[in-house]
Amino acid sequence: MRIINTHRILHAKRSSFWLLFATILMSVSCSTNNLKIDVSDIEIDQKVVRFDSMLFASHPDTVLKNVPTIINRYPEFSALYFHRIIEIGDPSRRAFYDMLSLFLSDYDLQMAYLKSQDHYRNFSPYFDIIHKGFKHYHYYFPDLDIPDIYLMMTGFNQSVVAAEGILGIGVDKFLGEDARFYDQLQISKYLRRRMMPQALPYESMKGWTMTEFQFNDSVNNLIAHMVYHGKILYLMDAFFPEAHDSIKIAWSGKDVSWSKKSESEVWSYMIDKKILFDNNRMLIKRLVKDAPFTAPFSRQSPGRVGQWIGWQIVRSYMENNADITIPELMSNDDYQAILLGSGYNP
Repeated sequence: MRIINTHRILHAKRSSFWLLFATILMSVSCSTNNLKIDVSDIEIDQKVVRFDSMLFASHPDTVLKNVPTIINRYPEFSALYFHRIIEIGDPSRRAFYDMLSLFLSDYDLQMAYLKSQDHYRNFSPYFDIIHKGFKHYHYYFPDLDIPDIYLMMTGFNQSVVAAEGILGIGVDKFLGEDARFYDQLQISKYLRRRMMPQALPYESMKGWTMTEFQFNDSVNNLIAHMVYHGKILYLMDAFFPEAHDSIKIAWSGKDVSWSKKSESEVWSYMIDKKILFDNNRMLIKRLVKDAPFTAPFSRQSPGRVGQWIGWQIVRSYMENNADITIPELMSNDDYQAILLGSGYNP
């Protein structure tokens, strides 16, 4: 079973407003405009399973009695959840039910579940976005499987988990940047933009995409990581052609503005310092991983600026090579060739 973990309180009305706001904003990217397609006639089979409610909506004693029924009904996800997500092992173990009872009775998890219901009691608005994204996914990749959606409480461990036919979404990791639980866990503020309710559909789709199109580490340098993430973000262009860049990369509008304004300067720095083909792990981490800002640029910069530049490289590549299809792009792991064929010059 393949599995990837992408990363380890807003009032309901406020959440709904931001979700609506995120979906109606139009991307200024020309490449996004070219990706608008009509998927209204595409039919895909996809359901939502409320595994969160199965475990947390009833008294723990009642849930414990129903565990065998739950496992029989959802054997694949149950195995994934109990073994890999909350890590209490197999139900045949003597300690299993004691550990599950402790998990279900945890006060903070109980309160987090109640808070999640403020946002996700009616999951339809979020599912509609995910489902439409997967319609685009099916349009470009008709031979790839469409996963069912499993909502879950993870003990604040995992946001998105993908396995064969399964896209698990940890609702306790999408409670909003002001959730008190994240203060208690000392989760840095810069990480919480990915934990907003309005980010849930896009982060979930991104997590699934990264399992289907994994990084080819045969060439493990900075430009390879940049272009790889650029390809994933370009898929977000294709799957959500009407979404604003900020929601696809999980930045603020201010972060996007800084990156657009500073794009030429950032690229010149990379060229001048001759770091594009550097394989130093700390250098790569500084430029493409989450951080409060991207060193060596100003503290006004967002983290992951290297991903932004990679995104613009891939956009330029697709604009300048109109005969290249999205499946061909994703099957091309020659990251340097993509850079050379992009004509990128901000």
